[in-house]
Amino acid sequence: MGENHTTRSATENLAKTVEAANKSIVGSLLELGSAWAAHGLHAGKFSLENGARALEKTAKTLETLAKELERKNRKNESA
Repeated sequence: MGENHTTRSATENLAKTVEAANKSIVGSLLELGSAWAAHGLHAGKFSLENGARALEKTAKTLETLAKELERKNRKNESA
């Protein structure tokens, strides 16, 4: 009975060790996934901000062109 008890204890200890290792691996993977998700969100924010700036500059250019065309049309109508 003593040897059987020792084998069972060793098996239980090994099972606990494996379970702890699995939890550690899963925890590490979750942390890594969260880190990548955060990185992706920051990259997305940066991209959207740059796109917004580009659209704002384009809109201002279109406004300038529209005003220039209006000015030229008024000048031609006056002539």
